[in-house]
Amino acid sequence: MSRRNRRRRSKPAGAAGPRQEQRARQQGRGQEQRGQQQSRREELIAARYRHRRRRLLGRVGIATVVVAALVVGIVFWSLNQKTLPPTSFGPGHSEQFPARQINNQPIDPRIQEHVMERGGGHHRIGSMLVQYNCVRFDCDPGMVKDLEDIVRGNPSNVYLAPYPKMDAKIALAAPGRLLVLDEFDRNRIAEFIRENRNR
Repeated sequence: MSRRNRRRRSKPAGAAGPRQEQRARQQGRGQEQRGQQQSRREELIAARYRHRRRRLLGRVGIATVVVAALVVGIVFWSLNQKTLPPTSFGPGHSEQFPARQINNQPIDPRIQEHVMERGGGHHRIGSMLVQYNCVRFDCDPGMVKDLEDIVRGNPSNVYLAPYPKMDAKIALAAPGRLLVLDEFDRNRIAEFIRENRNR
């Protein structure tokens, strides 16, 4: 037998040579490095996911706070909003005037808005509303009669009516103008009507 054959035979079965061991070590290191790279990639992906999730939850939290603040603001505003006669008109107003100058029943708010309308073929310059609330406020016995006397002394487009839902005892409304009174004041009422007669 030659030396080469002897060397081959002298190695135990399954034993690797130096080159094979080196190759195996390199492959092992390569697999280990690939495993580490894979782990780093997975950690990076997980970190990005956590970061995106935190950002999303932060945005959702901010949006929730903003919506809650808006809801609270709207509720607060609606609870504190006073009901007063209109001083302008909107698209839903009625195209009719009150049936009479002195009214014993409340005037529909849509008709009140029509009293405020100017232009568009409505030549009702000087139209205005004088309204009172003796349901929620204490009125002197002769107050309504005094208001009737004042209104009767003016053109027929100055209207008087009760307004029980109003948050005022007496209110006078003309386009863009409003006078609210806690007590009957003949002079201020007459002055308001006079100043707004040509509006």
